[in-house]
Amino acid sequence: MSPWRLRLPSRQVIRWSQRSVWSRPDVLVYETEPLEEDLTFAGPLKASLHVSTTGTDADWVVKLVDVYAGDFPDPNPNPAHVAMGGYQQLVRGDVFRGKFRNSFERPEPFEPGKVAKIEFGIPDIFHTFRRGHRVMVQVQSSWFPLVDRNPQTFVNIPTAKPEDFRKATHRVYRGGNAASSLLVQVLPAGAK
Repeated sequence: MSPWRLRLPSRQVIRWSQRSVWSRPDVLVYETEPLEEDLTFAGPLKASLHVSTTGTDADWVVKLVDVYAGDFPDPNPNPAHVAMGGYQQLVRGDVFRGKFRNSFERPEPFEPGKVAKIEFGIPDIFHTFRRGHRVMVQVQSSWFPLVDRNPQTFVNIPTAKPEDFRKATHRVYRGGNAASSLLVQVLPAGAK
């Protein structure tokens, strides 16, 4: 087979449900209690992360997820056999390559262990989280195979050699002057 032939990821990878991701040890998960009333997010989202890595480059993926109530009914018919109770619907998500945190024209390596601030926009949203659902935010450092692998070293990724790929520890800070956040706009109740 030609190495240039397009190979699409398996259907398992491109499903909207994030249930296979939230329990991974490399994914940070923040989740609300079940909502007491509908909650609508409208407009742009902005990820503001304070991070560090033991490497010299890293990707940062932020995802907004709608977690359905545990007793949410399955569709009928249900040809895909998807259990909707606890379903984790990807609402929005985006990835940011850390070396471009200060400039797309002049990428910069991370200084290992030093806290750096990364801010990036996530596509606009208009989504209502229904009463009984939960709002979940997932932060991770890889979205492979949807996004190419980052070797965790400050190199030109398309020409990276096997020895350029190294393990690294990434940290997301969440307190004091280094508090990370996902900024959203909430539509007032009844303003739809």
